[in-house]
Amino acid sequence: MSRLKRLIREIHRRSLWQVLSVYLLSSWIALQVADTVTAALGLPDWVPQVALVLLIVLLPVVLATAFVQEGVGGAGRTGPAGTTETAEANIGAGIPEPAERGAHHRILTWRNAIVSAVMMLVLLTVSAGGYMGLREAGIGPFATLMSKGVLEERDRIVLAEFENRTPDSLLAIAATQLFRTALSQSATVNVAGQQYVAGVLLRMGSDPGTTVSYDVAREVAIREGLKAVVAGEIISMGAGFVVSARLVAPQSGEVLWTDSKTARDSTALIDATDALSRALRERIGESLKTIRASDPLEAVTTGSLDALRKYSQAERALESFDHDKGVALLEEAIALDTTFAMAWRKLGIALGNVAEQKAREVEALTKAYDYRDRLTERERYLTVATYHKSVSGQYDRATTAYRTLLDIYPDEATALNNLAVILESRGDHEGAEEMARRALAVDSSSYSHHVNLLIALIGQRRFEETAAGLERMDRTFPDNPWLNFFRAGLAYARGDYTAAEESLRNLAEDNSSPSSMPRIAGHEVIAAVAATRGRLRLAESHVRQAVAALRARNLLGESLSDLAFHFGGEAFLLGGSDRALALIDEALELYPLDSLPELDRPYLDLARFFAMAGLPERAQEMIAEYERIDPALRQSSEPDLQATRGIIECVLGNYEEGIRQLRLSQTAQQLCPFCWLPSLARAYDLAGQPDAAVAAYEGYVMEPSFFRMGSDAFELGPTYERLAALHEGLGDTAKAIYYYGKLAELWKDADPELQPRVEAARRAIEVLSTDR
Repeated sequence: MSRLKRLIREIHRRSLWQVLSVYLLSSWIALQVADTVTAALGLPDWVPQVALVLLIVLLPVVLATAFVQEGVGGAGRTGPAGTTETAEANIGAGIPEPAERGAHHRILTWRNAIVSAVMMLVLLTVSAGGYMGLREAGIGPFATLMSKGVLEERDRIVLAEFENRTPDSLLAIAATQLFRTALSQSATVNVAGQQYVAGVLLRMGSDPGTTVSYDVAREVAIREGLKAVVAGEIISMGAGFVVSARLVAPQSGEVLWTDSKTARDSTALIDATDALSRALRERIGESLKTIRASDPLEAVTTGSLDALRKYSQAERALESFDHDKGVALLEEAIALDTTFAMAWRKLGIALGNVAEQKAREVEALTKAYDYRDRLTERERYLTVATYHKSVSGQYDRATTAYRTLLDIYPDEATALNNLAVILESRGDHEGAEEMARRALAVDSSSYSHHVNLLIALIGQRRFEETAAGLERMDRTFPDNPWLNFFRAGLAYARGDYTAAEESLRNLAEDNSSPSSMPRIAGHEVIAAVAATRGRLRLAESHVRQAVAALRARNLLGESLSDLAFHFGGEAFLLGGSDRALALIDEALELYPLDSLPELDRPYLDLARFFAMAGLPERAQEMIAEYERIDPALRQSSEPDLQATRGIIECVLGNYEEGIRQLRLSQTAQQLCPFCWLPSLARAYDLAGQPDAAVAAYEGYVMEPSFFRMGSDAFELGPTYERLAALHEGLGDTAKAIYYYGKLAELWKDADPELQPRVEAARRAIEVLSTDR
């Protein structure tokens, strides 16, 4: 018989096939357990690999043992008595081994094989435990930067733009964006935001749009007392690239960590950058478990490098305040990858920041929400919150999303800032102050963080602190035209309307552009303050200037809203609507509603105008047109729709239904919940419920909100006037005198048409004072 046949026969006789099958199955199970334990406990990546090596090393031992012991059961040789016994059984029984059995029979036993397997398991466990212990203790080469005390958790680091050593000038920009996105998934690594860096550059006297090279990043870090800078480069290598990064101590220039990864071609750049960022996070000291839990970069960005290039260019344009170019580039990025959630979200935010193309903004934010699974955890929560705040109108869900995000990333400045805005809009001034102060602690260079703190302080009537905050902003943002807006807000809250108008006039004279948003806002708010004081002709002049600027920007829906607000309010104050109706009809003939994008059509503003002008039928026509819009696109305006219906019902004489609709709006209202109180008060008044009317009117006048500058325009004077009459009717002479006095003071410089009502208030004060 040939040797090969004898070998096969022996393998079969000694059950080696069965041994191999059992061992391979057991090894597969062991490797699955090793993977699971590694992921669950955050053990190093090499644990499953070492386990595989040990199992491979143990395999020949097991097979040799099976061969020598003739199978798993040790099927042995026939003894002198004709019985079959294993070698171990013979030795245990005191039967001497046959002479041909050597030392290998005593060494290659199942007992020794099991002992070897246990020892290997112990070795692997001790190695993994020792590695983790040394890593946490900061001892030896396994120490992390955090365990050695070089960095602390959530220390801010500055990311420099990667150096480009390839023919494609946009690759480095894309790699930088990828690295920033990857690091944003970490709760341990806190990368300084681009807005933060721009603010530091501004304080340094540099252009905030300056490219953040390695030298610039070091200077920023040294100035701000930050402990580390990340720099990198991308180098061509044949058809592929080498992406490298290093972590540097800014003061000394000492390299704290460096690594590089190879990408076989441009399509592999995303994976290479992902691997590099994970290596940095591990070196800093982030839990291996959380690093592994991070989504792959391709899954949370885009698989299209061309789309990523466009996105990176768009970010650069938006940071340089080139809105039109940034939006165009985002549109191009989306065309290359329609599931690019980051680009959809950035587009929605960009459009919302300038209040242009509402329909496109809603579409973009909805798409980002639909593709939210393709975002990092941080961006996913921001997207959910923005969607519910700006599209669905469910502010409770937006608040929950922001708070959940802050539980994971306590220093997420965007969430802190936006939560401050929501809380302030609901009248929770203390809560808004807390969030704004936390946002400032994270990033004091952000203009919006300072602004939201000031608004919260005004809401608490802490005017001296507000003034001190404005002085700090003057020093930090000396050329920002919007400061005049907040100076006006403080003056208005103090009752100094002349100073408020002066600050707004400075805003309206912004020299950046005749149709700039600061100038438009300046004219709009001057008009509101002038109307509040009864100076309707001055208000109209500024409204017309705002409308001309809005039309120059092709914001036709906004221009119609401004006209409807002013002339509707004028009709309400003066009781005459012919002139107002002629002007609105002229505007609608010039800019028909069906020529505007659906969501830019101010149906509700026009409906309220027609109601105040005494034409409820035309108001109802506007409501009917509005309700033809897809309900999913108009969810956020539901409280305004209910309020408008309530106003129309009151004009029709259906006071109880008007009250019901206005109360529904009051319950659902998330932004400016006090703004509809005068309408509700009038409904109670018309329904013959004076006590309820007084409560609603006084709830309005007692609200200290910064946002009164707009809502008071055609409400504050009539509210004082009606409160005085109601209190007089209820027999409360002191309060009647007080509110007549407030009206007389507010309208002392009013237009001639309103002066008879001022004189009537003064006469009422004289009569009531005499009677008293």
